[in-house]
Amino acid sequence: MKKYIFMAVAGMLALSSCSNDDNDIQDAKNAPRQMTFTAGYNEGRETRATLNGSTKKVSFDANDEISILSAKNTNTKFTTSAGGASATFSGTATDDSKFYAVYPYTAGLTLSGDVISGVVIPTSQWNSGWNSFSEFSGWDPKAPIAYATTTGSSLTFHNACAILKVTFPEADTFARFTISANEPLAGTFSLDTSTGTLTPTSGSTTVTVGNPSNIYSGICTSVNGKTVYVSIAPGTYTGFNLHIYNEDNKEKSKTKSTSVTFEAGKIYDLGSYDLKNL
Repeated sequence: MKKYIFMAVAGMLALSSCSNDDNDIQDAKNAPRQMTFTAGYNEGRETRATLNGSTKKVSFDANDEISILSAKNTNTKFTTSAGGASATFSGTATDDSKFYAVYPYTAGLTLSGDVISGVVIPTSQWNSGWNSFSEFSGWDPKAPIAYATTTGSSLTFHNACAILKVTFPEADTFARFTISANEPLAGTFSLDTSTGTLTPTSGSTTVTVGNPSNIYSGICTSVNGKTVYVSIAPGTYTGFNLHIYNEDNKEKSKTKSTSVTFEAGKIYDLGSYDLKNL
């Protein structure tokens, strides 16, 4: 009888040991670890990062940051040390079956199913190069939202925004402008990654570049003028207006009286404006 009792106890200890081992393996699997994602762009569609005004090609910049989310991971910051058409982003996260990414990194993002909430298109867009004396074409680095999903470690980003282009060819002048419509152009949105659809949750019907009340807050067109790119939510807009102000605070409005539609990933030229002849 003692022999059988000993064998039963030994068997129970063995089962307990196996259970502990399984728990250790599961805990290790759920523990955050250093991870990398290789990121690129959807070919044929303009998307975030640096925009070359002549080629319309884009690339990541060194020190760019993205948000990584999943069922097991809240909004986590991943960073790249080197720019280029493709880049490797590093950070700490827990293994999961599917990951979601948003460029740029945005605090407060949340994930529910395939929908990411808290995505922000700035209502005031600015790039320090617009106020400099050098030649510069580009956009606010936080404005063009891009997203990607993966079941592995490779991310292909898609642009969630439409891009509007405004050119000021004259040198030695300052410009500011606003874009307005009856529907939300920018602000806070939810992003359905299965369709690329942006839905406003706290939207703004106006986007500004420079302060209309401050002539030196805008775009310095010294040297050879400047081309500016502004991001908005894609969609169909009514009452769409471009209001341009020169350094004498004279205003020129370009109005589209009928509805106008802007698609994600496309650049729309709103025209070239001689600020001296507004």
